[in-house]
Amino acid sequence: MRAFVAAGHRPSDVAAGTNRLHMDLDPVLLASCCYAQFHPRSGIVRIVRAGHLPPLLRLPDGHTKILDVPGGPLLGIDATARFPESELRLAPGSVLALYTDGLIERRDSDIGSDVERLRGSLARLGGGGLDDLADGLLRDACHASPDRADDIALLLTEYAPPR
Repeated sequence: MRAFVAAGHRPSDVAAGTNRLHMDLDPVLLASCCYAQFHPRSGIVRIVRAGHLPPLLRLPDGHTKILDVPGGPLLGIDATARFPESELRLAPGSVLALYTDGLIERRDSDIGSDVERLRGSLARLGGGGLDDLADGLLRDACHASPDRADDIALLLTEYAPPR
């Protein structure tokens, strides 16, 4: 993936190229991916998903939403798969959250409820810095399901336009 990004490809092409390479190298393994290309001057984010959970957005006023970003299949399923690219413009002070299912999944609930719970935590914990927000989201996740076996990844970015 890094090579496709470094070559300057659009997110949809990064996902498609990574998918083809993944299938050539190890056709047995599958992977999910959410790749966001952020342009700090404009606040524009281009996002592509491959079998991955939807990103979340906290707006400057504290409201949060699950982004309706269409996605393609998991990487490694279909060498000819297409991965639709979505574009949005962030308002200054917005926080974009990307995460893995290991952060939110619980055995006693469905994935939609798990995403909604994370969205609620993102709204409730806003107001501090990103470090505090990340710590709070991880704390909430561990409290909701203390016996996690899956890996956890969380990426937060706040849009602050250049001066």
